[in-house]
Amino acid sequence: MQLPGIIIGGGIAGLTAAIALRQRGLAVQVYEAAPQILPLGAGIWMAPNAMQVFDRLGLAQRINAGGVPLQAIEIVDGQMRPLLRTDQARIRQRFGFSTTAIRRATLQQLLLTELGPAHVQLGKICTAFSEDAEGVTLTFADGSTQRAGFVVGADGIHSPIREQLFPGVRPGGRGHLVWRGMSAVQLAPHYKRAIREAWADGLRFGFSEIADGVVDWFAAVPGSFGGERAGLLARLQAAFQGFAYPVPAILAAADEPAIIKNEVMDIDPLPHWHRGRVCLIGDAAHATTPYMGQGGCQAVEDAYALALTLSQQPDNPAAAFTAMQRLRHAKARRIVHTSRLMGHVGYLGGALGALRNMAMRAAPMWVTEQQFYSVYKLGF
Repeated sequence: MQLPGIIIGGGIAGLTAAIALRQRGLAVQVYEAAPQILPLGAGIWMAPNAMQVFDRLGLAQRINAGGVPLQAIEIVDGQMRPLLRTDQARIRQRFGFSTTAIRRATLQQLLLTELGPAHVQLGKICTAFSEDAEGVTLTFADGSTQRAGFVVGADGIHSPIREQLFPGVRPGGRGHLVWRGMSAVQLAPHYKRAIREAWADGLRFGFSEIADGVVDWFAAVPGSFGGERAGLLARLQAAFQGFAYPVPAILAAADEPAIIKNEVMDIDPLPHWHRGRVCLIGDAAHATTPYMGQGGCQAVEDAYALALTLSQQPDNPAAAFTAMQRLRHAKARRIVHTSRLMGHVGYLGGALGALRNMAMRAAPMWVTEQQFYSVYKLGF
């Protein structure tokens, strides 16, 4: 009899994978290191590729109801003048969805409710695993062990599962920080139900509503910018003082103690995401910088592709993992490299920044949208 599977990690990747697997009749349990699932983090953007997966899982309407389906996505300069825009109506017509902005905690709770808390074990820190012909034995920090037919490492960019599978693979920093927060502020109508990311003077500021009167934002600053917390909000306001409304209003309404610091990191895509009965998905396999808003979306794609291939070969996890990687590896690799490039381009200042702005404004909208289409199209 096939042993149930175990997913290490109760974030978006792990919960989505568990839902997709159970919907296809595969027994699976999630083991999460945290002692409880708290409403942490800021917002997240679920692009049309992720929303198509959630639609297949019967969750898209609930996610849209819990967040804000967006009507515009633009890159602008520091005075909010468009550099690049997309027609979200056309994207919605083509893929059935636009991008939805939602609190990360809200999305996680929706997924947890769909899966059922009984299928999640909390406070379980996996310290080691070993594989034999019949399955995998996992050891946890509390001294317990558990057998599994297969193991999915959905445990993030600093994945202990990846460290045992592929020792020495480490995320690489990009030399700067992203500060993320949420502000209680009502935006002027033009800025509602939209993502706008402002590029100017080597700085970036992105924002969108995640609920009426609640704005999710990030401020990206090259260099160290002094990672200390003391006086952080004042430093951010000084750095972005030349940006037009609504950036100053958003920062003025920020809750300084709740601002989250993220060092920008990614991982050069691994040539293999699995070994035997153990597989990596999401950030554990191919963490990307945030500049395409695709980190969580690519994890959602992984989760569904994993369920698809495992349901086709439930008695041969290694073959199923190989098939999943064939479906996902090329696109994930492209996203990592493109997001890294967008990071470099977005931080250009001076004459190079002005030249970039001219080129972006001159590009026809259909060319830009074709690039988005390649990201939003599912390959399975």
